[in-house]
Amino acid sequence: MALKFTPFRGLSLVTAVSVYILIVIGGVVSSTGSGLACPDWPLCRGRVVPALTLSVLIEFTHRVWTIVVTVLVVATLLFAWIKYRWPSKLTKLSTLTFALLLCQIILGMITVDTRTLPAAVTAHLAVATLVFASALTTTITAMLSDSRGIVAA
Repeated sequence: MALKFTPFRGLSLVTAVSVYILIVIGGVVSSTGSGLACPDWPLCRGRVVPALTLSVLIEFTHRVWTIVVTVLVVATLLFAWIKYRWPSKLTKLSTLTFALLLCQIILGMITVDTRTLPAAVTAHLAVATLVFASALTTTITAMLSDSRGIVAA
């Protein structure tokens, strides 16, 4: 049986992949010591678009990609709520992904404000993993669901 690729399945897949890419970019930030290249939040060096050195470019890319991920997570959330309504598994999962992403954004701010305190960096990575798991579970559930968002038994 061939899997029909629907708009929601496509959006949820792109969202999950974008979260994964964000985690990889975060790894680059951490491994290059670029986490404090933008020592303030939400601005970077007091500017919306900072002067770009290599370390600033790495950290700034992480922040810009976070905006992309946020737009995709919100789009997935709205799509699920409009198409499948509460309390479908897809609305629950997309809502969970959104809530985790909000926590993740706050942890990102805390990570910068604490000057990359190891506990903050670790919590930031841990929640990032949960955001990815939730987004991926949303995608898998969408792939296994019928047109009403109900998973076949």
